Amino acid sequence: MSPSRVVTLSSFFLFCFSLLNAQSLDFFLHPPDTMFLQVRSPGRDTVMMTGNRLRYSGRTTALARAFINGVETKVWPTGAFAGLYRTTGDTSTVQMTVVGPNGDSLSQTFVCILRDRPKPLPHDTLVIDRAMMEPSEDLWLMPGDVVNVQFRGSPGWQGSFSIPDVESGIPMREIPPDDSNDPGGIYVGQYVVKPEDRAEGVQVEFRLKRSFFSREHATSRARLWIMPDSLPRTVEVVGRRPFLNVGLGTDRLGGAKLGFLQPGVLLQLTGRVGRQYRVRLSEAMEAWLPAEYGKLLPPDTPRPESLVGSIGANGTDSGDVVFVGLSKRLPYISDQQTDPMSIVVDVYGATSNTNWVTHQRSAKGIESVKWNQVAADQYRLTIALRSRQHWGYDIDYVGSSLRIRVRRPPVVTDTASPVRGLRIALDAGHGGSNSGATGTTGVREMDLNLAMVQLLDSVLTARGAMTTLTRTDDGEKSMTERTDVVLDSGSRVLISIHCNATGDGGDPNLAKGTSTYYRYIGYKTLAEMMYTRMLELGLEERGVTGSFNFSLNGPTQLPNVLVETAFLSNPEDEYHLLTPDFRRGIAVKVANGLEEFVRTYGVPAAPMAGPK
Repeated sequence: MSPSRVVTLSSFFLFCFSLLNAQSLDFFLHPPDTMFLQVRSPGRDTVMMTGNRLRYSGRTTALARAFINGVETKVWPTGAFAGLYRTTGDTSTVQMTVVGPNGDSLSQTFVCILRDRPKPLPHDTLVIDRAMMEPSEDLWLMPGDVVNVQFRGSPGWQGSFSIPDVESGIPMREIPPDDSNDPGGIYVGQYVVKPEDRAEGVQVEFRLKRSFFSREHATSRARLWIMPDSLPRTVEVVGRRPFLNVGLGTDRLGGAKLGFLQPGVLLQLTGRVGRQYRVRLSEAMEAWLPAEYGKLLPPDTPRPESLVGSIGANGTDSGDVVFVGLSKRLPYISDQQTDPMSIVVDVYGATSNTNWVTHQRSAKGIESVKWNQVAADQYRLTIALRSRQHWGYDIDYVGSSLRIRVRRPPVVTDTASPVRGLRIALDAGHGGSNSGATGTTGVREMDLNLAMVQLLDSVLTARGAMTTLTRTDDGEKSMTERTDVVLDSGSRVLISIHCNATGDGGDPNLAKGTSTYYRYIGYKTLAEMMYTRMLELGLEERGVTGSFNFSLNGPTQLPNVLVETAFLSNPEDEYHLLTPDFRRGIAVKVANGLEEFVRTYGVPAAPMAGPK
């Protein structure tokens, strides 16, 4: 049997064994003594590359030595090894070899091929690349909107575009190659929609011309609607946890969010790009609503606007409540400030008719409530807090009145165990088909996350806390479902546990350490305290990251933090994560950070009155 065949069977055996023992992390910590080579990366024998950086990772027996093209790379006690290899030339051969203590060896060879850069289109033959056209998404437009168009074609000629029923032969400009990172042939243009323009689902027509007898035509896949008679139009917010985006940009975490809204809010629709509605918040501000969260109302529905009536603040046993009188459910955006500690809510389409603000003594956590008309259609409410820390707030509507429910600091009844009696939400990241990162040993992030959360659960309950887990097994749980579990539980703090990983172009030996993440400035203190405790484990510093657009950092209702414990793609960090004592150390440090946060910012219980 050839060595390459042995490699393949060994990898398959280990893969099957790992599936059968997904919960047995000890299997990944202690590799078999039998000689084997399990390749984790690259995943194919032929690798198509855009650069010369090849990330490799594999596993063998703990006592074996590993080599990449004859250069030795470190093997960790888990049998894992990883690194970054720089290839040379357009085609390179990389050989991964492991050698056992007795001299027996196994190898696997990879062919790395550098992808060609886009070749310039021919100058002497007219060609339009139909795969590179803008607009690429359907558009709803109003007068004043700018239509930006682009295509790639044969360089050096005359480009133009037409919008049927609107205007023809609009010139386009070819971008010089040194301006575009492309070998020429990128033509751009724009058109500003006029009040008299009308169009119903038309496609942009592109033309590339060399002479009267030599022309090339192409048509965009996207369609345009220019409908000044139908826009603006009122749209009603629907769905579960609808939100507004700042713009059309996106990444793996989605677009940057302005905030969440309650169903029933009315918005003024002014356009559409693909699957997002453009909505007007004020004269100076617009936002984007995913189309699945918008229900078009009849064309004659009035524009959403309202006078603002009186404001009232009162308290209950669970917190403080501020009511703002409105006649319609208008859009709002909230923000947290820490100097002074306050909640700022902007209501759009609102004009003040506020002649009094009533503050009941029962609103014990609120210092003051004031309003300000910052623009003709923007009403600002500022709620100053008496606490030194944000503990969460919720915004919704009761009828057409805006309601802001503000949480007070928890009462600390036991300074030695400040979390006693508090409910804490714990989230084990990933699960189900979304297994997260995979370590070089084959361990799945979702299994490590759950193991650490279960340890953290036991530590916190031993200290008197009550806990709610968003998942207790490896089943599928959406982010909306997890958020619902957290908010329905009445938890006071949310902690989400994850493992980090570097991308394909990153060096797995350099990317290591711990980090914490928050979204709102009012919850930064929690992330910083948790980070300080995690560094006590000897992990390298990766920093505290704010404005993080992760779903479970989105709720304003409670302080929350995401803890990236360590890098699963780094063999040393992975070894630590697989060690039971180290995972328990993580649980203890996270619990200590939580206790420090509650002890520092909670309210001490009033002393019991003695006998008179």
